[in-house]
Amino acid sequence: MQKDYGLFYKKIRGILRFFSPEFSIKDSRIKKEGPVVYVAHHQNMFGPISVLCWHPEFLRIWVLHVFLDFSSCYHHYLEFTFTKRLGWPHLVSKIIAYPTALFVTALTKSGKGIPVYRQSRSIVVTMKQTVDALENGESILLFPDISYDDPSAQVKEIYEGFLYIEKYYYRKTGEHIPFVPMIAEKKEKEIRIGTPILFSGKEAFFLEKQKIAKEIQQKLNELAKGLE
Repeated sequence: MQKDYGLFYKKIRGILRFFSPEFSIKDSRIKKEGPVVYVAHHQNMFGPISVLCWHPEFLRIWVLHVFLDFSSCYHHYLEFTFTKRLGWPHLVSKIIAYPTALFVTALTKSGKGIPVYRQSRSIVVTMKQTVDALENGESILLFPDISYDDPSAQVKEIYEGFLYIEKYYYRKTGEHIPFVPMIAEKKEKEIRIGTPILFSGKEAFFLEKQKIAKEIQQKLNELAKGLE
């Protein structure tokens, strides 16, 4: 696969860059070697939009699988987002869901998104595509917030399932993959990148996974406060 976004994605990104303030990159790493997994803070879409708009690197973002398939995306917007979450009338939701789903699925496909299948055996597909991308030299971007619609800078609870990337990647390559915390800071207009966090492999994966998740959460909050 070519290591670049599709034309449609790049056009939309160009429009967003034109109408939004530029974010500078503040990177705590001395040097970057090889692909990494960027773990970022969602902040009710502020994080994904800011990072994907201004981060200079080609990133393979984890996307909920429904947003990569038109039919699934349409029904998600119609039956959940617009009706249940926003409380819109069904007819209005139906009219708006169609073009929205067309746009979103075109954008995620052009953006080379990796489908995420929650609570499903198909998560193996997610892991395989992720490891394939990493082996191809492509870094991963994901947002593990449980409360993804929380706009605050503080990172609260996060899902830990993404850390299984380590298990699949190590099994395939014999190497540990760096997990790099990253946050988009609103006030200073900065994308702050922390130092890599790696598994040691010296204890059971389940136990170390919990420690790594807490460390990532802590580092994200430190980045938000400008402490790292």
